[in-house]
Amino acid sequence: MASFSGEFLKRQVVDNNGDLFGRLEDMVIDTKSGELVEFLVEVSEEIDVSKLPWPVTDGLCRVPASEVSQMGSRIHLRR
Repeated sequence: MASFSGEFLKRQVVDNNGDLFGRLEDMVIDTKSGELVEFLVEVSEEIDVSKLPWPVTDGLCRVPASEVSQMGSRIHLRR
Protein backbone atom coordinates (compact mmCIF):
# COMPACT_ATOMS: atom_id res chain seq x y z
CA MET A 1 0.00 0.00 0.00
CA ALA A 2 1.42 3.40 -0.95
CA SER A 3 1.46 6.35 1.45
CA PHE A 4 1.67 10.00 0.59
CA SER A 5 4.24 12.00 2.58
CA GLY A 6 1.66 14.66 3.41
CA GLU A 7 -0.25 12.12 5.49
CA PHE A 8 2.61 12.05 7.99
CA LEU A 9 3.31 15.78 8.36
CA LYS A 10 2.80 17.20 11.87
CA ARG A 11 2.75 13.71 13.41
CA GLN A 12 4.58 13.17 16.66
CA VAL A 13 8.10 11.80 16.46
CA VAL A 14 9.03 9.76 19.53
CA ASP A 15 12.27 8.17 20.73
CA ASN A 16 12.70 4.48 21.51
CA ASN A 17 11.28 5.08 25.01
CA GLY A 18 8.13 6.64 23.59
CA ASP A 19 9.12 10.14 24.76
CA LEU A 20 8.24 13.04 22.48
CA PHE A 21 11.16 14.14 20.30
CA GLY A 22 9.19 16.57 18.14
CA ARG A 23 6.85 16.87 15.16
CA LEU A 24 7.50 15.95 11.56
CA GLU A 25 7.73 19.05 9.36
CA ASP A 26 8.94 17.58 6.08
CA MET A 27 10.65 14.66 4.36
CA VAL A 28 13.56 14.67 1.93
CA ILE A 29 13.35 12.24 -0.97
CA ASP A 30 16.17 11.50 -3.42
CA THR A 31 14.68 12.53 -6.76
CA LYS A 32 16.79 10.05 -8.73
CA SER A 33 16.18 6.92 -6.69
CA GLY A 34 12.87 7.82 -5.03
CA GLU A 35 14.37 6.77 -1.68
CA LEU A 36 13.40 8.56 1.51
CA VAL A 37 16.61 10.20 2.79
CA GLU A 38 15.78 12.37 5.81
CA PHE A 39 13.03 13.46 8.14
CA LEU A 40 12.97 17.13 9.07
CA VAL A 41 11.73 17.37 12.64
CA GLU A 42 10.79 20.40 14.70
CA VAL A 43 12.34 19.33 18.00
CA SER A 44 10.43 19.62 21.27
CA GLU A 45 11.41 22.71 23.30
CA GLU A 46 12.56 20.53 26.22
CA ILE A 47 15.39 19.01 24.15
CA ASP A 48 18.84 20.60 23.95
CA VAL A 49 19.55 20.40 20.21
CA SER A 50 23.29 20.90 20.79
CA LYS A 51 23.39 17.37 22.25
CA LEU A 52 21.72 15.65 19.30
CA PRO A 53 23.71 13.34 17.00
CA TRP A 54 22.07 14.92 13.92
CA PRO A 55 22.46 18.40 12.45
CA VAL A 56 19.89 21.13 13.00
CA THR A 57 19.33 23.51 10.08
CA ASP A 58 16.90 26.43 10.15
CA GLY A 59 15.36 25.10 13.36
CA LEU A 60 14.76 21.61 11.96
CA CYS A 61 16.65 18.48 12.96
CA ARG A 62 17.76 16.44 9.93
CA VAL A 63 17.13 12.85 11.07
CA PRO A 64 18.40 10.19 8.63
CA ALA A 65 15.67 7.85 7.39
CA SER A 66 17.73 4.91 8.69
CA GLU A 67 17.04 6.18 12.24
CA VAL A 68 13.28 5.60 11.89
CA SER A 69 12.05 2.19 13.01
CA GLN A 70 8.31 2.57 12.45
CA MET A 71 5.81 4.95 10.90
CA GLY A 72 2.18 4.93 11.94
CA SER A 73 0.06 7.23 14.05
CA ARG A 74 3.43 8.31 15.48
CA ILE A 75 6.91 8.09 13.98
CA HIS A 76 9.29 6.01 16.10
CA LEU A 77 13.06 6.55 16.22
CA ARG A 78 15.51 3.71 16.81
CA ARG A 79 17.15 5.57 19.70
